[in-house]
Amino acid sequence: MTLEPPVRVPGRQAAAHKGNFGRAMLIGGSRGMSGAIALSAIASLRVGAGLVTAVIPDRCLETVAAFHPCIMTCPLSDDPYGRFNLDAAVALDSILPNASAVGCGPGMTTCAGSIRIVERLLHSRCPCVLDADAINALSLLEATDWKQKVAARNHLAPLVLTPHPGELARLTGVAAEDRENQISAARQLCDDYGLFIVVKGGPTVVVGPQGASWQNSTGNPGMATAGSGDVLTGVITSFISQGIPTWDAVRLAVWVHGLAGDFASQQHGQAGMTAVEICDCLPQAVKLAMS
Repeated sequence: MTLEPPVRVPGRQAAAHKGNFGRAMLIGGSRGMSGAIALSAIASLRVGAGLVTAVIPDRCLETVAAFHPCIMTCPLSDDPYGRFNLDAAVALDSILPNASAVGCGPGMTTCAGSIRIVERLLHSRCPCVLDADAINALSLLEATDWKQKVAARNHLAPLVLTPHPGELARLTGVAAEDRENQISAARQLCDDYGLFIVVKGGPTVVVGPQGASWQNSTGNPGMATAGSGDVLTGVITSFISQGIPTWDAVRLAVWVHGLAGDFASQQHGQAGMTAVEICDCLPQAVKLAMS
């Protein structure tokens, strides 16, 4: 493991205020999976976003708000099962302009309302990170349709995908066990449509447009635990919201996330650590990456 980050987290001026460090917006959650989007929001705070809002189904409001007092919440209309309903996507038009960057997907399910939210985000001018069920929702759209929308969006704002092997398999058709060809397929998507893709695994590889590729040096098998990816989504969204260029923000986020996992492993052991401990160790990791 190297303690040299791919880029440095910018230092802070003495006169800075929270408005200088971005407004991160995390969209997701559903009844029974409120913890996923809460982890993303908390992670965004812990790596420096000035303001963080969790956009959740109405039935999840009190649960998500109770996780951390510094998270702002924005409830959208939901169905009887506590999932976003079809009307929720319409409300995005009024709240997206307030965001510096958006992360979407943790705990969201792939119901019709979630799919419509993802479609709406593809037309957004806000930098966007799609994870978990947002990626699964993307794969449920017609391939020609979502690829055309992504290609058009490339001229509006960056788009980052953070799939685990199963999600990448649904997106590309390449089996989860075929890591080499999954990475190749991800590279092709990035070249064709201007994406940035985090190919999770041991080690994680980040690929981007024009053949850009980078392999992470931090992290450990203890991070293969529920919620770890949700934390990463929050970290990436936070760094982008803080104004770090997308390619740098994604690589830095993966490195910091992995280092936090290494610190958590040292304290709790690989078998016993959880995503909560990874989140708790983020400030320690960011401190080592500060310029």
